[in-house]
Formats: sequence, structure tokens, C-alpha cells
Amino acid sequence: MREDAPFNVSSAPLSDGLSFEDQLPLAIVPCDVLPTMSERVRLNDRNVSLLKTHALEDFQRREIDADLEGLASEIERLDQKITLVTELLCDLLVAEAKIPAPIPMTLSVAGLRCPLPEGAGLQSGDWAIAELYLITTIPRPLKILTKVVHADADSVTLSFADLSDGVQSMLGRLVFRHHRREIALRRAGQEKLSSDQ
Repeated sequence: MREDAPFNVSSAPLSDGLSFEDQLPLAIVPCDVLPTMSERVRLNDRNVSLLKTHALEDFQRREIDADLEGLASEIERLDQKITLVTELLCDLLVAEAKIPAPIPMTLSVAGLRCPLPEGAGLQSGDWAIAELYLITTIPRPLKILTKVVHADADSVTLSFADLSDGVQSMLGRLVFRHHRREIALRRAGQEKLSSDQ
């Protein structure tokens, strides 16, 4: 579908703000009909839930008050059991799910660029749902309404559309964390290179 829609989309989603590079599973599903308002609300709610889960993976343990140490260790023991059960369930689901192979991409808060998936048949102006698997152990993708702002034989650039404030905020934090790690890894590599010379 190539109609104009009342969504703000960036014509250059990777030029504004931070971005990072990674290899992640991604499926791009062309939209013949734009999702309804209620479907878009559900997509945003689902994406917030998934981004919260991703943020928990980066949670760092804080110092525990000595009075609460016994309770904290019991909670940690229960957390480890729940984590194990969740991982086993996810392993079963991953075995059944048809998760695409990871592909190289550049991701920002406003959109992404990646190699054009084989047989996707996307053109500039098309609408699509990007299904982005952020957590390799969880077979549940972010599903984001996107507009194709560039497509050629080699790559496609998608601009995110209709993101809720919650999704934008959490996606912004995710991009910032990954961008910061990317810089730290580059610096560590440069320091190692200069020390080896």
C-alpha cells in the first residue's frame, strides 16, 4: 500500500540522533491495509512490554541493606528458578517459531537500514510492519509500523511511524545503551591496537 497516511515519518531516520549497528533477526511484512487505530494501540502496548523485558536484562543489582539480606537472597533464589523456567519455555518456543536469520542493520529511534530481504518487493513509499527480534532467547519481536523511505537492490531504509511516547522513550534508551557500548568497544580496540604497536 502506497497511500499517504497521517503519520509523521522521517525521510532520513538515521541522520537524526544516535544509532547503532548490530545483527538481529528481522522480518518485513508489507501492509496492503494500514492497521486500525485499535490495532496500532495494541502494537504499541505489546512493544512497551517487550522493551521493558529488554531493559530488565541490563538491570544492575544495587547494594542491599544488611537488614534485608535474607529476604533479598530468597528473592534472588526464586528469581533464578523463574528465569530457568522462562528460558526452558523460550527454548521450546524458539524451536517451533520461524525466526528469520540475523542480518546486519543500523537502528535508531526513528528507523532502521538493512539489506533488502530477498523477495520482499518493497519500494519507496510502501508501508510495512517490521518484526524485529531484539532478544535472541525470546521468540517475540517488536512489531512496528514503518514506511519505506528508500529501497534499492542492496538495501532498504524504514522510517518508524505511530510510535507511542512509551515506545519512543524506551527505544531511545535502548539505542543510547547500545551506542554507548559500541563506542566503548571501539575505544578498547583502539587502545589495544596502540599498545600492541
